[in-house]
Amino acid sequence: MIVGIDIGGSTTKIVGVEGVSSPLCVTVRASDPVASAAGAVGKFLATAGRRISDIERLAVTGVGASFLGPDVLGIEARAVDEFKAIGLGGLRLSGLPRALVVSVGTGTAFVRAEGREVRHVGGSGVGGGTLLGLGLRLAGVSDFEGLVEASREGRLDRVDLTIGDISSTRVGSLPADATASNFGKVLDGAEKSDLAAGVVNLVFQAVGMIAIMAARAEACEDIVMVGKSMRLPMATEVLEGLSALYGTRFLIPDLADYGTALGAAFTLV
Repeated sequence: MIVGIDIGGSTTKIVGVEGVSSPLCVTVRASDPVASAAGAVGKFLATAGRRISDIERLAVTGVGASFLGPDVLGIEARAVDEFKAIGLGGLRLSGLPRALVVSVGTGTAFVRAEGREVRHVGGSGVGGGTLLGLGLRLAGVSDFEGLVEASREGRLDRVDLTIGDISSTRVGSLPADATASNFGKVLDGAEKSDLAAGVVNLVFQAVGMIAIMAARAEACEDIVMVGKSMRLPMATEVLEGLSALYGTRFLIPDLADYGTALGAAFTLV
């Protein structure tokens, strides 16, 4: 079995790949990258009912990978370029031969992937960290799960300024409900859930528009979204709205959380 580990700022994802079987995916939380990697391997083995000897090699990527030595719990650990892992993981999960793969982590990375060739296109500081930071300050929501719940009940018409608010006619091809200004119309009666929805809308409209422009520049018709933040139901709604406006296809794979860990594993397969 080849195992990929993605060590992020707050969580570590681990994916085991063996033959044609479906990958086994596990997540652990830890602030220390070394403890996080060891804990992830231990939890993975317990969940899979396997032994350390069943793991041939570890492929380690993410911001915490640089803190690890040549092995984890006595298993050889090979460092994998994070952009390479993002690109390969996105293609593997989507089944596409070529795509722009967007990883929404603490920030956001954009990579072009085709076959096993991956190139970093660019990045943005707007991402999951922005969601949590603004969610806390504006809506009093301190964790991802809370943001999911709060944004589900929110109303954007109490927060965002739309084309219809400032014009009696369409502006170009934009419909009346298109966003003219994020947080451009925060009403006195806006509740925390409305502000939470506004934060999610802001982040994914920004990420989505950058992705669309990058995909056009890279001649990619498909955009594959990976990362934990893609589990936000409202994120899917925002991207679907952008897709309808600009004719670009966004794909959110079932295992989007584990795209980078899976890609790391497949660099060794």
